[in-house]
Amino acid sequence: MEKTQFIKKSTYMLSQFQYKQQYFWLLLSAVALILIIRLGSPDIYILDEAKNAQCAREMLQRNDLIIPTFNNQLRADKPPLHYFFMILAYKMFGISAFSARFFSVVMGLLTLLITYFFTKKYVNSFVAFCGVLVLATSTHFLFEFRLAVPDPYLIFFLTLGLLSAYAWLQENNPLQLYIASVSFGLAILSKGPIAIILPGLCLLIWVIWQKKWKQIINKHFWFALILIVLIALPWYILVHEATNGLWTKAFLWDHNFGRFVKIKEGHGGFFFVTILFFFIGLFPFMSFIGEVIKNRRIVLGESLMKFSTLVVIVFTTFFCFSKTKLPNYSMPCYPFAAIVLGHFISLLLTKKIEAKKYPFYILLGITMLLPFIGYFVIGNEIETVHVKWVALLLLIVPFIFLFFINHLNWDWQKKILVISIAFSIFNIIGLEVVYPVLYGQNPVAKTISVVKKNQYIVAYRNYNSGYNFHITGFIKEYQTIDSLRYTLLKHPDALVISKEQYIDSLKTLNLSVIAKHHDLFESPTTIILRGKTDQIVPLLTNTN
Repeated sequence: MEKTQFIKKSTYMLSQFQYKQQYFWLLLSAVALILIIRLGSPDIYILDEAKNAQCAREMLQRNDLIIPTFNNQLRADKPPLHYFFMILAYKMFGISAFSARFFSVVMGLLTLLITYFFTKKYVNSFVAFCGVLVLATSTHFLFEFRLAVPDPYLIFFLTLGLLSAYAWLQENNPLQLYIASVSFGLAILSKGPIAIILPGLCLLIWVIWQKKWKQIINKHFWFALILIVLIALPWYILVHEATNGLWTKAFLWDHNFGRFVKIKEGHGGFFFVTILFFFIGLFPFMSFIGEVIKNRRIVLGESLMKFSTLVVIVFTTFFCFSKTKLPNYSMPCYPFAAIVLGHFISLLLTKKIEAKKYPFYILLGITMLLPFIGYFVIGNEIETVHVKWVALLLLIVPFIFLFFINHLNWDWQKKILVISIAFSIFNIIGLEVVYPVLYGQNPVAKTISVVKKNQYIVAYRNYNSGYNFHITGFIKEYQTIDSLRYTLLKHPDALVISKEQYIDSLKTLNLSVIAKHHDLFESPTTIILRGKTDQIVPLLTNTN
């Protein structure tokens, strides 16, 4: 009896549909807590985070906003906008993992805000709330906005730019056009030319489809293009001149065109893997995609739904052709997919459409399998085998499904609430407990206390970039044994960081391995070496 009353009380809002905007603010506050709690834990370790955070740190220390460097070497991977925000956060909070990630959280919350208010304006507030709910329960969305990477900035400015451009084409309001142009200019400073090529293609197709040619042939359109150039181009010119064209050449040809035409860093995959990443990234509510397609005539009836679908198709199709494939490539279209899914959910909850039962069972099956898959995967990583139990904490999610399943009577109003609560708990456990525990086992975390004690630190051939963010100064890299031998003659107490694959070469230098730890879920193994003396104790050596 008490269980039944609890369920009825919990679903009162959905069943009555007396939606109030306060519900959105409560949801936004919950997301803010999930994003900000333990933001500085784990510490910086992932390659991209390590290089981005350290690059911003070096630019701050040099008081240089033009030339990005990592370990005192030119870094041409990304444009500077996320570095600028990280520098601002370093000045506000000090240099830390929390600071490096802080404005990523801000961008995530702003993305939710603009997704809500644009959808509210062009559809209604309940659809807007459901769209934000899709993003707020997506593990991939939340995870990305807790990282010190450029994607959160790109996603926010592209979302704002595309929605503002849509508003301009709907209303012919020049202010919306100029907001869009500023957003696109900043997006180009976030990720490069792709930030204008794909939005431009989306808007061109939309103009042709909606026959709005007359609207773009006016002075405001050309002024907006000039504004984009004025925002984005100056820094590119300055860095080109400051580096004699080296940055421009490496960025455009290697990190843009090169990533499109060939596989980089082993990140390849079959043609449709980008679409698979996209579907997985928006779980749990992407499980309804089959029902969305079945009810497409109703779901896509609104103009904003058509535009959002167009954005999704353009982005996912484009990256299917890219040889390098990463899960975050399709993320700029997440807010637009969420708008469509949110519309479907609102129709489902108001009983304007019906849906089959299988999406709920898909989610139940996935949440039952994930803890055991995680337990197996974590148990097969030598560094994390002793914490494999942490994956079983996720079993609470299928238990929630099973607890309620006998009381739901296939009422989608109640099921949506259960899905939202269950995956919110999943995300809290995953992001605040499982992830920090796992990444606390990485080689940088396990050896940094030893590394910090040494005044002279060098690297041979290859090393984990995460070390740079945790020490002062730079790590000199050596590519040959002879050059390293010469340095060790001058600095016999130097600490050498390398990979186990080079151990045979390093044995000729009379060095002792004082620490050895496998790089989490990757093939290399990090080793720390020092010159052989009677005082050396093999601390932190892995016991295989």
